[in-house]
Amino acid sequence: MRAKRNQRDFLATTLLPQAYATDPHDRIICAVGRDAYSTIFGLIPTALAVLRIAAEIEPVPCLLLDWYQNDPIDELGGYTAEQLVSMGRGEAVIGFLRRLPRTYR
Repeated sequence: MRAKRNQRDFLATTLLPQAYATDPHDRIICAVGRDAYSTIFGLIPTALAVLRIAAEIEPVPCLLLDWYQNDPIDELGGYTAEQLVSMGRGEAVIGFLRRLPRTYR
């Protein structure tokens, strides 16, 4: 269990800087299977796609990472974004983020 948690932490903290350093022209297009999203310039992991969309809403990296790993999303069954991504439901998280009212952005 501890190894799995360390792996998740490593993945999230590795992808987090990439979420904020994204070229604004490299827009997310669509899901490609369970584990990747297409962008204008290539494929990215689903976790990075979720973090990139969420980074447009949350400008503080430590708060974004905390949300991703710890905040249950009631509208999606009470799972965290990280849990949903690991269950192959990244597209649902992205849809949720895109539906948030502008007041949250």
